[in-house]
Amino acid sequence: MKAADIAVDICLASAEEALRFSRFVQSFLASNGFPFVMIHNTPELGAERRKVVFEDVGVGKKFAREWRMDRLAAAGA
Repeated sequence: MKAADIAVDICLASAEEALRFSRFVQSFLASNGFPFVMIHNTPELGAERRKVVFEDVGVGKKFAREWRMDRLAAAGA
């Protein structure tokens, strides 16, 4: 398993989105049995960026899919 296969890059546009991301992560972990996750700040990439890395590829893909859906819902799409 390669780290690139299970890492999700997140760019937070505002303090409000950062708060929503934090709540989303807490809820996602609780509803998925608290899988092992590492969240890295990546200031070298600019802006408010996070790299979310799950030990399990399936959980990582599920997280990415649900975060995209959450962002679309927040944007009113």
